[in-house]
Order: sequence, then C-alpha cells, then structure tokens
Amino acid sequence: MWDAYAKNPNAVLDWQVRYMNFMFDLEDASNDGTIDSEEFSTVYSSYGVDKNECLEAFKKMSKGATEVNRDQFAVLWREYFSSDDSSAPGNFIFGKTAF
Repeated sequence: MWDAYAKNPNAVLDWQVRYMNFMFDLEDASNDGTIDSEEFSTVYSSYGVDKNECLEAFKKMSKGATEVNRDQFAVLWREYFSSDDSSAPGNFIFGKTAF
C-alpha cells in the first residue's frame, strides 16, 4: 500500500489523503489554515521527539518559512513517501531530523 504510493504518488488512495488531512488538522491547532513551528513542535514533542529537534525539523521542512499551508504540506507529504533524497524537505514532516 505505501510501497505502491511511493512508486506512483499520483495514485494516492482516498484513505491516504484523509490521513494527510488528519495530520495537517492535528498540527494546525489554531485552525488558521497553516502550521507554524510552535504548533508543529507541540505535536511531535508530545510523541517524545525532543522539542529542539522538532523546531529544527520544521525549519528544514518549511525551508525557513514561518508557516506551511495545506497545499505545501500535501507536496511535502508526497515527497516524504516518494523521495530517495534523505535531505528532501518532506522527510522532516514527522518532526525528526535523523532516522
């Protein structure tokens, strides 16, 4: 299921879109249509990721921008599952900077 998506990100399944939207909505605590570094780090530090690592991951994910909107997040989401480049911005969407 994820393997097929990684090979062809245009063949996304409905539940994968729902999961992406769920994660965006979870992170967008202010419900303003964007995720900022504080919202992002609050979510992932609650899962045990060091807050400073979360902030660094957000900086890498957002390419230094202060916010990420849903459309940008969708591109990053796709990149997370399909990129072979470990430094691609999408690889930081879950708050980690190293795996």
